Parts: sequence; structure tokens; C-alpha cells
Amino acid sequence: MKEQYLNALILVVIAAGTVFATFIGDVSRGVEPLQTIFFCFVGAIIAIQVVPAFVLVGRLVKGLLTRPEKDLAEQKLDR
Repeated sequence: MKEQYLNALILVVIAAGTVFATFIGDVSRGVEPLQTIFFCFVGAIIAIQVVPAFVLVGRLVKGLLTRPEKDLAEQKLDR
């Protein structure tokens, strides 16, 4: 179930990034179709790279805030 939410989140971010990249400023006005396709492609690449970055930052923060159980077991033995 958790994977379904993650997959849906990834698809939403990719779609939003693609739409945002193609419609910012004057990019979408008076351009050729090939340029629009190129900007959609660039937006999709950027959006795809954002999702793993958020996952890595989340795991980094989680790792910093939690201590491994091995350390806790060693502390109990030292007492």
C-alpha cells in the first residue's frame, strides 16, 4: 500500500514539473512544437531527479534522529 502512494506521488511530481517547465514565462508562446517537446522532456528529467533527492534527504534525517539498536544494546551491557 505504501508503494502505491509513493508511485502516485512520483507521477504527480513528474506531471507538475513537466507542466511547470513548459508554461513558465514566454516559453509556451509562439514556439515551435519541437521546442515544446524539448521543454517537456527537460521538465520530466528535473522532476524525476527531485523524487530520489527527497527520499535521500528523508532517510538522512531519519538516520540522524534515530540511533541503531546495536549501540543501545552495547550501552545496556556496559552498565
